[in-house]
Amino acid sequence: MRSGLREIVESAEKPFSIIEEFASLSPKRKVLLCDHLFVEGRQAFYNTVELLWPEATNNDAKKLEKFLFTLKNRSH
Repeated sequence: MRSGLREIVESAEKPFSIIEEFASLSPKRKVLLCDHLFVEGRQAFYNTVELLWPEATNNDAKKLEKFLFTLKNRSH
């Protein structure tokens, strides 16, 4: 019980980082986000970001979008 409370307190002290949150996702969810961005369109991507991370701002979503486009461009 105490370790769970400690995790909550520590997570509240850390600033939200959408890139770190993305990195901690399962591979299936990462693929889902990329599919929504690159296939379905930006609105589907932004809606998914909002569902996965309600605390994320529009700037966080844009930051993740730029990060994913950069990864895509560097991989080809």
